[in-house]
Amino acid sequence: MMAVYLITGASSGIGEELSRQAVAAGHTVYGAARRAEALGKLGSALGTAFTPVVLDVTDKKAVNAACLSLSVLPDVVVLNAGVGENESRNAFDASVHERTFTVNYFGAIYIVEALLPAFMKRGAGAFVAISSLAAYRGLPLGGAYGASKAALTTAFESMRVTYGWSGVRFVTVHPGFVDTPIQNGAKLPFMWPVSKAARRILHGIDHGRRDITFPWIIRLAMLALVHMPAWLYERVMGRKRPK
Repeated sequence: MMAVYLITGASSGIGEELSRQAVAAGHTVYGAARRAEALGKLGSALGTAFTPVVLDVTDKKAVNAACLSLSVLPDVVVLNAGVGENESRNAFDASVHERTFTVNYFGAIYIVEALLPAFMKRGAGAFVAISSLAAYRGLPLGGAYGASKAALTTAFESMRVTYGWSGVRFVTVHPGFVDTPIQNGAKLPFMWPVSKAARRILHGIDHGRRDITFPWIIRLAMLALVHMPAWLYERVMGRKRPK
């Protein structure tokens, strides 16, 4: 069945590839991002099925205005906009957490707040949060990123049990490493091409999944870490003194 998608972070990475594959599958896409030029190029490539929406998801007033301005209420909202910033071993900086949560968590929650009443009135619709397997346990240098994704995962689980009666779906995606600009060209274990990740996400949405997690081998590894005693986890992951 053809659907109308709103995809944030559409100017690159997973968001861009989701937009391309959704349009190729016959869906209509509103692609939101801050970078107007990149969105314009994507719109030129995808044609009239793609509508660029220049938007900073951290601006709550702008989010509300953009959602109200959509000519058609989306069927699926993919909350993909995100940032990743490693922390330092030498000093703690709370501003890293502030920046990360503003985009990764509140940038998603603002859109849910703006569109949920209309979804509930209609009795249908899906919010899809792009979380991460990093949400499963605290990783070295990844406190801000992992915490923001864990918060998003928990919030969506809560929404699922709070608003499930309404017919609105709350889907959480937990990818492992995906080859996107956020990785800065790093070659990481079991990294998926962005095209493969986007296919898995769209397939999960189409088939009514509430949780879409990949790849299985990284998921198993993270589940093992989740159940590892704290003292052993700290020993395995290491607490190295900075040089």
